[in-house]
Amino acid sequence: MVQDGKMDQVKAEIPSLLSKYPNNPGVLYLQAQTTSEGAEAVRIYQSIVDNFPASEWASEALFRVYQFYYALGLYRTAEMKMAQLKKNYPASKRATGGGEVDTGKLPEDRLESPPAGTPAAADTHASAPARFALQVGAYTTQANAEKQKAFFEGLGYAVEMISRVKENKSLFLVLVGTYSSAEDAKAQGAEIRSKFHIESIVTTN
Repeated sequence: MVQDGKMDQVKAEIPSLLSKYPNNPGVLYLQAQTTSEGAEAVRIYQSIVDNFPASEWASEALFRVYQFYYALGLYRTAEMKMAQLKKNYPASKRATGGGEVDTGKLPEDRLESPPAGTPAAADTHASAPARFALQVGAYTTQANAEKQKAFFEGLGYAVEMISRVKENKSLFLVLVGTYSSAEDAKAQGAEIRSKFHIESIVTTN
């Protein structure tokens, strides 16, 4: 059904599958595939890698984590994930195939490719002192980005939504706060994860 593009039908079955098989890495992989918000999907993929490293789904899940960071422009982190994939799963087709980013099968609200000027690019070298923020969402639909922005604004956070355009496609990044160091941003990100179960990524601008 996934291969046939029937994602909505698959998504409808996920609660029942999770109820019957809560610790099955294959079910968790399906859950991640049908999760439209990229940060939440990558959290699930990473949990498969961490908790079920010997499963048949682990290498593919790790590759999806690699895709996510590559798409955000976090190339150093992506390279670390690819190195882990090649080391731990040398027989995987993802490791032997060079780790190309398969953007065509990403769900609607996942990033498709790193747009020029993305503030999340870890390799950016700016003359001015770097300022840090937390990216709490990256969407291809403005309405979803605005919902996330409104959520954090309602909690009293300073929030910014940045629009990017690449190949006639719009991308909307939701950034929370501004911090003078990556450590401060990470501390805030940990608090957000603890309180709201929302993953975030430290970005620079």
